[in-house]
Amino acid sequence: MKWEYNDVFSLGEGGDYAKMPLDMVHRNDLTCKAKTVFAYMTSKQGGYQFSSKRIAKHFKEGYRTILSAINELAGAGYVVKQRLCDGRMHYELRENYWSLTVKEAKESLFESSYNAFKPAVRKHRKVSIAQAREAIQAEGQSPEKAADIAFEFYNACVDGGMSMNENTLSSWLVHVRNGCFA
Repeated sequence: MKWEYNDVFSLGEGGDYAKMPLDMVHRNDLTCKAKTVFAYMTSKQGGYQFSSKRIAKHFKEGYRTILSAINELAGAGYVVKQRLCDGRMHYELRENYWSLTVKEAKESLFESSYNAFKPAVRKHRKVSIAQAREAIQAEGQSPEKAADIAFEFYNACVDGGMSMNENTLSSWLVHVRNGCFA
């Protein structure tokens, strides 16, 4: 006897059947419980608000079993989970489960070209002690105090192995403004 597709059980217009992707049916890395929960979820109208506890009311299995199935589906890419600000979990079927979510796309892009996410290297001009003194004096310090702070800046750069440039001076000036050298 030869087995063939029985088109009598077509999905038709009535919506009496749930659709499942054939590749999911034939996957051996998904459990029956995950496939069954997926079939249940696809039987609901678009935009349906899924709750693991509400789904569990339709099965003999408990809440934790359903939650495990949903986590399995999320791991396989069929369901997207998102924690809401009120603490509830939002589950959504991915229409195109073979495509990437925004998060997955960003992760994939990052992994493939991580240099694209590095900040641009900007060359900062070197700063002399005299220029540092002038900048510190412009912040309202007396000439003598500005000279002392400029030498502290120099010593800190040397001791810390930092370059004496515009960037480190601007960070130093924040401390001057905050009164750290009063």
